[in-house]
Parts: sequence; structure tokens; C-alpha cells
Amino acid sequence: MNKIRSQIYIIILVIAAVFSAFAFLIPVEREAVFWISYIAGMAAILIQIPVFGASYPKETPLSSKVLGYPVFRVGIIYLVVQMILSTILFFAGDSGDFPVWLALLLCIVVLAAALVLGLSANMAREAISNMETVSKVDTRMMKSLALRAEALVSNTNDPMLVKELKKLADDISFSDPVSDPVIADQEYALANAFGQLEAAVNSQNPGAIDLCRNVGIALSNRNAACKANKR
Repeated sequence: MNKIRSQIYIIILVIAAVFSAFAFLIPVEREAVFWISYIAGMAAILIQIPVFGASYPKETPLSSKVLGYPVFRVGIIYLVVQMILSTILFFAGDSGDFPVWLALLLCIVVLAAALVLGLSANMAREAISNMETVSKVDTRMMKSLALRAEALVSNTNDPMLVKELKKLADDISFSDPVSDPVIADQEYALANAFGQLEAAVNSQNPGAIDLCRNVGIALSNRNAACKANKR
């Protein structure tokens, strides 16, 4: 990614150099309209540097980089539109009759439109990224319980307890993994019951089977609350 970043910056500098050469080699009068167009064009080119940085920040997951493409695309569209507009204004201002205020207004409108579209695309990307992050965090508890339940099966030689633990592990695995603050009480009760079961199995406590069933009841209550919350 660092290599691509360096190549993008080189491309931006090349575009700036070509644009400047074009602006100062064409045979036009360099009055107020020309300078407004030239400055707006250079700004559009140089703005691509922070736009690329915002689209593809360092040390971000691949999904976030993919979601950054719309922001980068808005920057490129803005650059192309401003280059075309600047070129038109170079020649339009050559006669000296083109209104300076109109040239300035056109450049401002193009910039404002790009900012609005770019910020909107960035807000959408951040919203999706936050949803993915929340989803990952909210599934952590159930995934952890599933792994711990599977590990408990190998911690006992009691056939009856093994059977109950396997059933419990399957029930946890097939449960809805997404947590929610609304069912926090049920999930706390489930986690507490499972902790007691874990301690009983590891210490070979004969009451582990009853505790296993208690965890099953807590799991059923949690799943029922989870299902009711999503209706």
C-alpha cells in the first residue's frame, strides 16, 4: 500500500506539472479569470493528496479500504470537472469580456459540490465500518461460550455429563450469536451459570450435570429474549 501511495503522489505531481505547462504555454491573456481558473485547477490537483489519504488511511482493514473507493472516486470526478472548467475559462477569459465573478462562482460551486459528495460518501463508509465493528464485538460473547463449551467436553470422563455437555455445546453453537443491550440481563445470567458449570466440571463436582441443565435453561431464556427483541 505504501508503494501505491507513493506512485499516486507522483502521478499528482505530474498532473500539476502538465497543467501548469499547459496554462502558461497556451496563447491567452493572463488576467483575473485566468488566475482564478489556474488557482482552482491547482487546488483540485493538490486536494487529491488529502482525499487519497482519507479514502485509504494507513493500517485499516481491507473492507474499509474497499469502502473508501467512493470517496476517492468523488475526488477524481472533481479533478476532471475542474480541469475541464479551468480550460474553458482560460479561453473564455482571453477576450476580457468574461465576468470575473462568474468564473469565481463556477469554481466555488464545483468545489462545494465535491465537498458535499465527498463528505457524504465518507459518512456512509464510516457508518458501515462502525456497523461491522459493533457486529464483531456483539458476537464475541456467544462465540467465546461456544469454544469454552466444546473444551469442557474433554475435561470429564463421565458419560452422562459428556452427553449433556455435547448437547449444550451444540445448542450454544446454533444460537443467535448477536448480542444486544436489551438482553444484557439474560446474557449476564447465562454467563454466570456457565461460569459455575465450568468450575464444577474442572473440579469434578458431581453436581455438574444439574449445573449443565441450568445453563441450558439460561440459554433458552437468552435466546427467547433475543428472538422477541428482533420482532
